[in-house]
Amino acid sequence: MTDGGFDQETAFSLLADETRVRIIKELGNATVSPDTGIPRLSYVDLKSRMNVRDSGRFNYHLQKLLGNYVAKEESGYRLRWPGMVLYRALVAGLLTSQADLSIDRFSVGTDCHRCGEPVEAHLYETLFRVRCWSCDANYTDIYVPTQGLVGKTPGEKLRTVHRRSRTVLSAMTAGQCPWCANEVAVEIRSGEGTLPSLHDTRDLDVYAIYRCTNCTGFHYLPVSQVLLYHPATMAFYHDHGKDLTEIPKWKLRWAVTDDTTEIRETDPWSFIVRIPLADDEFVAELDDNLDVVDTRAQADHQ
Repeated sequence: MTDGGFDQETAFSLLADETRVRIIKELGNATVSPDTGIPRLSYVDLKSRMNVRDSGRFNYHLQKLLGNYVAKEESGYRLRWPGMVLYRALVAGLLTSQADLSIDRFSVGTDCHRCGEPVEAHLYETLFRVRCWSCDANYTDIYVPTQGLVGKTPGEKLRTVHRRSRTVLSAMTAGQCPWCANEVAVEIRSGEGTLPSLHDTRDLDVYAIYRCTNCTGFHYLPVSQVLLYHPATMAFYHDHGKDLTEIPKWKLRWAVTDDTTEIRETDPWSFIVRIPLADDEFVAELDDNLDVVDTRAQADHQ
């Protein structure tokens, strides 16, 4: 153990005991109320909640958690932030088997932008996919904790997947990893007929990879898709009475293909993306970091 908390080996070894996991859960269950903030449980209260008879054994495991996961204060015990992260991972099912949740393929109400066949969704191991089974064009491939999907209708599942995808990619395109909060680097690559996923056959002339510089988390996407998260694009949709944040990306051809993307330069990269909406067109210029350097709205005369 270091002055800053547990080392990695100690932190993982603590989770091998059921009593310690239950302590984390009970403290977490007592923390979830927004009315009380972060409550403190007395030793007696915590022991009572766990229904443990052996005081010596209970005290031994509680002491093991102090310092990194649990804080002891005059008013009682509470979870520290690493303990809260662990609690949320436990109740979200992030650390347990996902095999008991099965979601068969169902239509998302959109035709494939590549071949015109219906696009469907399903759960593949731990990834929720929105894709075309006729031509293998993949429009969404995102991890969603199973607790966010259990008991929901197909429409509610799609809304959850849309929100999850938007949350993750909004953070990554803004330069921050949604998993570890470190910096994200962007790399632009020529499509050349292949994409990072073997389950995606979209014909992209160019695409972007956003990769965390610390935890290796990454996503790839058409360069035009970064505009989903830009305020100027949202304002353009808002001016037309539409909320862009509520529209799943698989419904937007310009966001999941490069049909409206023009490559202006390759060294360094620069692009023009045109987004048609009603009788107008939003035009954005992007540089080699996919930063938006200029935008304009104009009447679409095509």
